[in-house]
Amino acid sequence: MQNRSDIVTNISLLVFVVALAVLVLGLFPFTDNFIVQSKTYFLFIFAGLVGLLFALKSMSKQAISLLWSPLSLPVLLFGGSMLASSLLTNSYPQESLLGMGGVFIAGSVITLLGGVLLPKNAGSVISKSLAVIGVLLTVSSALQLLGYGPSKLIEPLLGLALPHTIAFNLTGSSLIALQVLLVAVVGLIATILQTRFISKFSAVVLPILLIGIALHGWSLLPGKPATLILPSLKASWSVALDAIREPRSALIGVGPAAYANAYLKFKPLWVNATPTWNIQFSQAADAPLYLLTIGGFVGLASWLFLLVRMVSASKQGHHDTRPFIITALACGLLQLFLPSNVIITGLQFILLAAYLASEVDRLTLFKLKAPSLSLMSENAQMTQASKAVAPIYLVALAFAIGFGTLLFFVGKGYAAELALHRGTLAAQKNDGIAVYTNHQQAVTINPYLDSLRRQYALTNMLIAAALSNKTDATEKEKAQVGELLQQAVREARSATALDPTDAQNWAVLSQIYQNMIGVADQAQEFTVQSYVTTIENDPTNPALRISLGGIFLSQEQFAQAATLFQQAAEIKPDYANAHYNLAVALMKLNQFVQARASYQQVLALVDPASEDYTLITKELESVEKIITEQTAAASASASQAKTPSITDQTVSRAGQDPLQPADNDVQFSPEANLESSAAPAL
Repeated sequence: MQNRSDIVTNISLLVFVVALAVLVLGLFPFTDNFIVQSKTYFLFIFAGLVGLLFALKSMSKQAISLLWSPLSLPVLLFGGSMLASSLLTNSYPQESLLGMGGVFIAGSVITLLGGVLLPKNAGSVISKSLAVIGVLLTVSSALQLLGYGPSKLIEPLLGLALPHTIAFNLTGSSLIALQVLLVAVVGLIATILQTRFISKFSAVVLPILLIGIALHGWSLLPGKPATLILPSLKASWSVALDAIREPRSALIGVGPAAYANAYLKFKPLWVNATPTWNIQFSQAADAPLYLLTIGGFVGLASWLFLLVRMVSASKQGHHDTRPFIITALACGLLQLFLPSNVIITGLQFILLAAYLASEVDRLTLFKLKAPSLSLMSENAQMTQASKAVAPIYLVALAFAIGFGTLLFFVGKGYAAELALHRGTLAAQKNDGIAVYTNHQQAVTINPYLDSLRRQYALTNMLIAAALSNKTDATEKEKAQVGELLQQAVREARSATALDPTDAQNWAVLSQIYQNMIGVADQAQEFTVQSYVTTIENDPTNPALRISLGGIFLSQEQFAQAATLFQQAAEIKPDYANAHYNLAVALMKLNQFVQARASYQQVLALVDPASEDYTLITKELESVEKIITEQTAAASASASQAKTPSITDQTVSRAGQDPLQPADNDVQFSPEANLESSAAPAL
């Protein structure tokens, strides 16, 4: 049994080393968002393998062993808080569990079970492996800089054009690569300071890692190839405060998958004056604000509790294992100031597992062993002894079944993403049937992910539009148009049911209804309702109000259109399209003076050398001509009119209120937004 246990331990160490390499360097270019999804789904699979190895080791030792340390409670609380937030904030938690929520939970499992699986030398092996991985990452980025990096190999597999510069990175970005290299350097330096000896390995690897840090740091400078746009700290703080105003969200947050939705809903208005006004960030400026938003005070407090315990362990730990906890601590400290990501999060929990394995002799180990039964003869000699191992095997089997089920559902989620990607490749070849089939398959495999439903709805709508535009369409194809539109509506509604706070879901539903105006009864009413809901979930987006205003404009409801265009211009005063559409609506209302002011505002915002500038200038000249003619006509009329008597001047105007709006005016919240083909555009 001991030999079997040792085999499992050695296999576990190998799995951890391979997992570390794949997490940082591995890419599987078979999905649309292949970099992030490669890391995310692999981490889920890795956590499942850790659970299976734990069950296997328990069977081989005929005992269930659990390691308890000062880090165990905060890790357990953090993983539990993310699980609770995922399950309690949405009736369909699949998006959270297949995103960062699942990453945090998987990381907690890796740490809690990995410490029992790994040998005592795991910390040293993992640290050296990380350094070697850092060297490979540096070489990869250097080759990318020269134009001969991994993107050359991946591009044919993906079927999409990739940048052959340092902007493409195996970790996803130069910022994440820089963090990985910093963690690797911290591990080497901590080991050198602890041992007071520079090994040949450190002497060779450390300079390469420092070169990699310099290379990636340079690439992130303004104007360089890998420059990133990060969320504003001030905006992230504002979003977090607004997101946790209610007691429930203050406790457990809005959910791990809902940060992007919260950002759109609570983004401060002043962001519209910045270059990032139209970017939907899925992360806060740093991990604490992100965790506060998605996990509430419980999630943030448990994460900070873990960080404090790691600091304490780095001060009180044994000198042989101190470099390992310092390396893990570096991951946490980086996240104090930078956005969370899958790689650094996974790396932190892997390093914690290696540290706990190295400290196993100084920690508490709980063991649930098989009970034994001994029969003694009358002369006090043992005649028979047996162990009841069945309970241990049953518990281990339960672990294996549980983690096997986890792997099954992870596999289903990844299979759906594979089908979606096949649809993307088919779209590049203009193969509409293959696009439809693959997107339908993706929804069938994973019907609880709103992004898949949303994409399938768009596919139905686009195919219906293509068929309806055919001049020689058959009766069968005409019938298919109606069926496809109905299917598009059903899928879009399903997406809004799965995630009712996602503005993208409502925007797609609005677009589908808009395409049905004039074809289906009440299509315009449903379009307006959907757009209003979209605006409620993305209130600072001026394009949404322009789209909704365009619908009113096409239906000759000019007053409502002008109101929405005016709101769009107020939300983003430097948005030329809002002012232009407002000018068009005002022209329809014969408010030529106000229209002239809007046209002048457009000219102040567009490039004087552009065709738009020339077009607006001509339209403004037409408005000026109308105003001049009206002024001349008014002057001529005034000169011919006689001066009224005192009695005429005091005639009562009771009962008249020219400022009272018409009864049929539609009032919209100033927090609305959208885009529409019916609205004129520059």
